[in-house]
Amino acid sequence: MPKSDKTGIFTPAVAELVAIGAAIGANCEPCFKYHYSQARKLGVSRDDMAKTVELADRVKRAPAQNMLTLADKILGSNLTTRTLVDPNPGSCCSSKSSKAPKSGNKTSGHAYRKFS
Repeated sequence: MPKSDKTGIFTPAVAELVAIGAAIGANCEPCFKYHYSQARKLGVSRDDMAKTVELADRVKRAPAQNMLTLADKILGSNLTTRTLVDPNPGSCCSSKSSKAPKSGNKTSGHAYRKFS
């Protein structure tokens, strides 16, 4: 059995950055809030977290962008250049919505945690 590599870079801080990226990919607000808090406790900078969020968002958006490009090609449309309008501002799917339910409520198996 190979020996453990003790010089690896996967520290608790790196683990929290990975979890922040996963939270962005999963669109999980309570996950993001929890892992943001944990990362701050470990001394992770806001700049490193912002870079993580930016990268995760690019990875998450790539398949959607590819699908729009394919739809444009097949339909002869220009979906990739349109600006979408929120159909119901303030709804759960609106870009303006960011409120999480009170602590203890559960959605999709995730318990909401208080953000501090």
